[in-house]
Amino acid sequence: MTDIFLDSKAIEQLLQTASKACAAGHLEEAEAICRVLLSANARDVQALFLLGMVLHKTQREEEAAQWLKRAAEIAPDNAEVFTALGCVYHRLADFTRAIESFSRSIALDPSRADTYYSLGNAHFKAGDIESAIPCYRQAVALNPRDYESWHNIGKSWRSLNRIEESIAAYDHALAIKPDYVLARYSRAIALLVSGRVVEGWREYEVRWRQLPPRPYPQPHWQGQSVPGKTLFLHAEQGFGDAIQFARFIPRAKARVGRVILECRPELKRLFTNSVDADKVIAFGEPLPAFDYYASLISLPHLLGTTMDTIPRQTPYLRAPARADLPPAPTGQLRVGLVWAGNPGHHDDAVRSLRLEALAPLLLTPGTRFYSLQIRVPERDQSYLERSPVTAGMIGCNPDYLDTASLVQQLDLIITVDTSVAHLAGALGKPVWTFIQFSPDWRWFMERSDTVWYPSMRLFRQPQRDSWTPVIERMARELRQLIERKK
Repeated sequence: MTDIFLDSKAIEQLLQTASKACAAGHLEEAEAICRVLLSANARDVQALFLLGMVLHKTQREEEAAQWLKRAAEIAPDNAEVFTALGCVYHRLADFTRAIESFSRSIALDPSRADTYYSLGNAHFKAGDIESAIPCYRQAVALNPRDYESWHNIGKSWRSLNRIEESIAAYDHALAIKPDYVLARYSRAIALLVSGRVVEGWREYEVRWRQLPPRPYPQPHWQGQSVPGKTLFLHAEQGFGDAIQFARFIPRAKARVGRVILECRPELKRLFTNSVDADKVIAFGEPLPAFDYYASLISLPHLLGTTMDTIPRQTPYLRAPARADLPPAPTGQLRVGLVWAGNPGHHDDAVRSLRLEALAPLLLTPGTRFYSLQIRVPERDQSYLERSPVTAGMIGCNPDYLDTASLVQQLDLIITVDTSVAHLAGALGKPVWTFIQFSPDWRWFMERSDTVWYPSMRLFRQPQRDSWTPVIERMARELRQLIERKK
């Protein structure tokens, strides 16, 4: 565009128009005006800032960063520009630069609670939880009704396994905003991981305020005795959750007449072969007639389950042994291995391992390892080819009856916290499970055993982001196990 001349009055009017357009969501209009202004004056900080914000709102972060950096060079004392730049870097997952930008903004203007909140979020995402908490605390000092910062204080304490402090922070958030669903959900998880399961399962029902409802005309089952009626159970969450909570189906069935279970297609054959349901259907299949419905994951709450009354008897799943598992030399321990979970899982970065990191385990004499991975992460392909791990499930259809059939033939399963851990436990097989420092709620705190699966041992991280001591300990115990078997 050719440079144009605009007098100060025209510039002010155009800036006001662009700001209003941006606030109203008319982003194309706002962008066009900003570009006209910058054609007239390439050093117009307000136009640079506004263009950066428009680009940020349209998720063009790289370009937004360029315009905002130019604004910061021209106006190095403008706190608002550095806050905006921090938000862009955060979206780009460049948390080091985000922290630098937010910190610069705070140095220029320490009165903004929202900037402290954003700085706390950047520290949290960077894994520096200890630095995030003071930022959130300063945010609530500046704005005592900042319920989001109180929630994130709770989330930070939860990540550090300071569970009671976590619950107290969520209570602060809910005292300010009683209908704050995220804080109630987070508080429920903290209650569960602390072992306060009756209260935790009750509070966990708040998830239905965020999940898509199941619009059935039939009434929701409340756990009451209704002999002769049909209960429809839907497995709303992941594979591991469905396997774990399938143990409650017999207790639910004892209060009704029939049970229909809906699950993901990959579980249908396994559940048809195992669970005490009168009919198993996959998602998307026509629904048979029923009288009441409930979520499979809600059964502990609906049945009034306490820590002492969780069903612990295993196996409650079964599968035929498959004949096509490559044989191991006589006397060798056959070990199934899962080192990486679903990359789409929100905690996958902290629960999954690199295969090469398991070398001290894989080189244990007297063992033969079988991969139970359906998909091998690209980062592990090269090492897998030269490792002693034998292909087991690689390339197979992701059907859990097939996986269960392989598991039945193995002596031990070693796995990260993913669905195969639940599968092996439900089959009653010995299973060693890697547990991250801040565990999923179902593993509770500190204990090395689990109420869910008597045959499972938990190997916990002693500190965040440190798997090496866990792997070394597991390797030692695997050698001891082999010696005992000899």
